[in-house]
Amino acid sequence: MQADDSLHVLPAPIGKKRIPKACSSCRQSKVRCDGDRPCGRCQKLDKQCVFFEIPKDPVSERLEGVESEVQYLRQQLHEMQALLVQNRENQSSSPQYSSSPRQLRDRPENIRRGSACNSACSQYAHQEEYGALTIHSGTAEYRNNPQTFDRSIPNGSPNGVSAGHSMYEPSHADNPRPTKRKRSCFEIRDDSVIDFIDKGLISTECAVSCFNTFFEGCDRYIPIFDPEYDTFDSIRARSSILLNAICTIGCMVESRSGGPMSDILHAELKKWINVIIQNQSLNCLESVQAMLIVACYSSERLLILSFATRMALDLGLHEAFEELTEVLAIKNDENRPGMPGHDFEKERNLMQKSRTWFGLLVLEHIFRVDGGKPPGIRLTGNSRRSRILLSHPSTTVLDLRLFSQVELNILRATIYDTLGANTALDSPAISDFVHEMKVDLDIWFDDWLRIIGASMAAQEEKPYLLAALRVQKCWAEMMLNCKALRAMGVENVAAMSSTERNILLTAKASARRHLRLITVEPEFYLAQLKYAMDFVWAKCAFSFLLLLKLSRLLPERNEEHQELLDHGNQLVHELSKAGSNSNQSGAGNIYLQILKVSIEKFGRALRESQQPSTRGSTATSPFWELFDAQADLQWFVPEQFVSEWDFPGLNLFYFPTAWQDFFGDFSLAM
Repeated sequence: MQADDSLHVLPAPIGKKRIPKACSSCRQSKVRCDGDRPCGRCQKLDKQCVFFEIPKDPVSERLEGVESEVQYLRQQLHEMQALLVQNRENQSSSPQYSSSPRQLRDRPENIRRGSACNSACSQYAHQEEYGALTIHSGTAEYRNNPQTFDRSIPNGSPNGVSAGHSMYEPSHADNPRPTKRKRSCFEIRDDSVIDFIDKGLISTECAVSCFNTFFEGCDRYIPIFDPEYDTFDSIRARSSILLNAICTIGCMVESRSGGPMSDILHAELKKWINVIIQNQSLNCLESVQAMLIVACYSSERLLILSFATRMALDLGLHEAFEELTEVLAIKNDENRPGMPGHDFEKERNLMQKSRTWFGLLVLEHIFRVDGGKPPGIRLTGNSRRSRILLSHPSTTVLDLRLFSQVELNILRATIYDTLGANTALDSPAISDFVHEMKVDLDIWFDDWLRIIGASMAAQEEKPYLLAALRVQKCWAEMMLNCKALRAMGVENVAAMSSTERNILLTAKASARRHLRLITVEPEFYLAQLKYAMDFVWAKCAFSFLLLLKLSRLLPERNEEHQELLDHGNQLVHELSKAGSNSNQSGAGNIYLQILKVSIEKFGRALRESQQPSTRGSTATSPFWELFDAQADLQWFVPEQFVSEWDFPGLNLFYFPTAWQDFFGDFSLAM
């Protein structure tokens, strides 16, 4: 290869293989090559002309780049000094202009002209980086793209190849320099969120009332706030969207079944949630908390929760727990000498982030296990490690509720993953797994029963915490056994084995305990449902429907049906006093309506069974022998438990497996 005169070619290092100057075709034929690209012989014979290029030495290339950059910076410094001198002269004579408009306009133009020459050099250097083998396949390609084969180096820079790396043009060297971003034709509006008070939708007194209503019970179901820190004035000063979300839910609870003001606030809140999602500059802890509230009380729960999780990951909330545990571990290390004072505000901020992240974790697991949400967050460590946060000075009473739910829903997620649709376990393995998980649930319950009982700060909140703990344990056991039956693939009770029937009996016992717990002391659970989200109402309705079905499939005594009817009427009465939590005006609570319809069907069928028969004698046959009543209740599966929630068990039925059973008492004699 013939070197250009403008380049200083370094001598080849000793020991390196000599690079041939002739093309591969001429070397193979052992004839003289004229060095053109493509050479005359290859053009005449219409052959592929291949040259071996001399690779550039990276050390010398970097030195040349540094030299050219230094020379360019010196030139820029001289220009700036000249402009300063001229500026001083103009100020002494005429203070209107520091420099002429033409000079200000021409200087960038000169820079652009110099950079245009330099960019050509950088393109050539970029071509050289891809290797030493260059292929030329005829004159036609050369005519179409002659720059590809141009070996000349422009003289627009003092040092040839490397002089094109300026701050105005992109560089392909080893150390790229920042480039000037091209102005886009689009922009995202950064509208600031306005709270409902400043917008004139509600008065300050109304906002305070809605705020206090939220923290009278809604915070029990969303335990991510610190009452001492998250006051009305503090939240209003920090985040308008969080204040709007709290006031909207508080207004919904106050209006019970909805109203014009609740609908207006919900519509306005959805608009501002869209602004929060699309503007990255509005990402903050309070925005995540606001979206978490909306996810709990909105029909678009899964979508809003996914946006909140994505925002929390961008903010690094998932790292706050590890950072805080390290701080607490250092503080608890008695052998560590002379620890400096800790930043309490920083630790409180980490505690708020950790609390919010765990709130997202709990809600994500609930919607995944019971609502069919695709898998999202997964805890890889031991969930019991979260208990260390209970020793932090900024912990609250509701942290007992939060971290107990964290551990419980991790166990429930394990159940869901093991007994899913693609489980590889057979019936004996499923039975063993159910026994193991029952032991884990008992250990979890005993631990938290002891922790809550020993908490001195939770004396006032203790009845509510213990009631929720017992109800959650019954629900987890009921879902464990129902999911196990679904994994076994048997829906007909008449065809079940003894092991499967025992699992079904255990599910029925859990459903009965669940119903008794929520009805015996309604002031500690049912009365608080006016603050709860739809999911809690759905659990109450489903547990009664499941117990109703299992009482038909596996009756135990004659008084069972009347006792179940009495508990059902009490449940409807207490829920009616709690009111509806629907955010749609006039729609009412759909799950309360489901309970009323099911109890109405159950009571009518029970009365029909107790009436005298058409032949004048009292009906002595079992209640469920009445085929009309059996068909009316056996196939009663509300759409909400199929489309919105994944609650197993209502698909069970009884159908005799033998003809003698079919013609006999196929309804399971009592």
